[in-house]
Amino acid sequence: MGLKLSELIAAYGDDKVMFQILDTCTDSLNLTKRGITKVTFGAEGQPFDYNGTKNLGLVVWLDRDRVKEIVAASKAALTIGGDHGE
Repeated sequence: MGLKLSELIAAYGDDKVMFQILDTCTDSLNLTKRGITKVTFGAEGQPFDYNGTKNLGLVVWLDRDRVKEIVAASKAALTIGGDHGE
């Protein structure tokens, strides 16, 4: 079995991972005749050369509604728990 995404991020360092939400950086969305969605987006701060961008980019697709639930639950937990300077 291969490496899980969560294992890769944990080994790399959660605090070192950068991410962009495609909703905020998409230039265009097009549906091809074969039913493939083509997404064109701009990558912030990613210099490139003939080998590609300096940093490796990965595209991860998550259910939009599930992410909203997780973010809302996280915010609610922070509000309930409060900030005790820990």
